[in-house]
Amino acid sequence: MDPIIAGSLVSVGTNLIQGISNSLTPDPEVKSLGKNVFSQELNKVSQTDSVVKSTMNEKALHASLLEDPQVSSFVENNKDCQIFLEKRADGSVQFLSSSGETLVMPKESKTCANALSYFDLCVEEGKNLTSLRPGAVIFDS
Repeated sequence: MDPIIAGSLVSVGTNLIQGISNSLTPDPEVKSLGKNVFSQELNKVSQTDSVVKSTMNEKALHASLLEDPQVSSFVENNKDCQIFLEKRADGSVQFLSSSGETLVMPKESKTCANALSYFDLCVEEGKNLTSLRPGAVIFDS
């Protein structure tokens, strides 16, 4: 083998290995920042959830959800149908009628926060659960 080609191959291999190892090892600043930020966000969310859950019971949350014009209109339009409440992967909630109609509440809304609290409370207490739609709770008026 030609010594120039062999030297070039060794150089390329060394550069490749160094590049891969540098990209796999994060900077110490980034690593420590990520843990602190995650921990702070987790504490903030858990404190918010505990405040909402402890202040309202299931019936109060159900009533507060029916006060929202969109939810009350959805329930009124589907009064002969069964209505379910589901959590969505993006943090929002979805009201789903047995007729197939849906209402999605954005995660930034107060109604979504109340709906999530209602959902969690129903699951914790084992109320309004159905085998027809696992992962959902019944939300009938």
